[in-house]
Amino acid sequence: MGKNIYRNKGSKDNIVISIAGVHGVGKTTIFNLLRKKADDKKVNGNFKFKFFPERYIKNPPFPFGSPDKQIAFRSELHFLQQFIKRDRNIKVYDEKYNGRIIILDRTPLCILIYSKSLNLKEKDYALILDTYNSVNWTEDYIIFLTAEPNTILKRIRERGSLEKVRKEWNEEQKEYLLNVLSYYNQVLLTKEKKDKVFIIKTDTLSQGEVLKQVEDIIYDLSEYSFKKQPRLPTTQMSLNKFLK
Repeated sequence: MGKNIYRNKGSKDNIVISIAGVHGVGKTTIFNLLRKKADDKKVNGNFKFKFFPERYIKNPPFPFGSPDKQIAFRSELHFLQQFIKRDRNIKVYDEKYNGRIIILDRTPLCILIYSKSLNLKEKDYALILDTYNSVNWTEDYIIFLTAEPNTILKRIRERGSLEKVRKEWNEEQKEYLLNVLSYYNQVLLTKEKKDKVFIIKTDTLSQGEVLKQVEDIIYDLSEYSFKKQPRLPTTQMSLNKFLK
């Protein structure tokens, strides 16, 4: 994947970090909270963080998680196309800027995980896999948010405003959720990925505590913080100006 993950902290290379997890665990919420904190910092001229959403089309043409194998194949192919488009945009940004932290909502690996979980026809999964493998994905680290199945199902049910969509996407189906969790564990917890995957078990954590742990991981990898920097005293500001 992407670049060498064993870079020195002083490097000017960008670092690409995906926020990953099954549907309902809260990864997009954390992604959006991080983006809001980064946007707040821009007031002070801090543009170190760049965010890329999971897709560019708000309303997908096919429901995700469909038990109909043909619909499921089309939805995963659509999602894969969105990820390929996103990766192109990431590469353009990566070529243009240095020393940035690029944060993604979802890892591209989720395409393979969900395609497996949906039990696609063998030839359809082979097409997804071949297309996936044709891309040199830009990703250095993965922060994997997880929880017990019952915890995730409870969070899904609490999203009342999206109840119809959740049912169309079969997000309340426990067997489907268990399949997705199983494949996430198989793919992310391999020996080859152990140095690039950070796991946060969110069952007993508040939203703020999860956010704090994610921020700490990002800081350990980059030395960049989402915290607002205190304003320098007037005398110190004058000294800095004088020394420039």
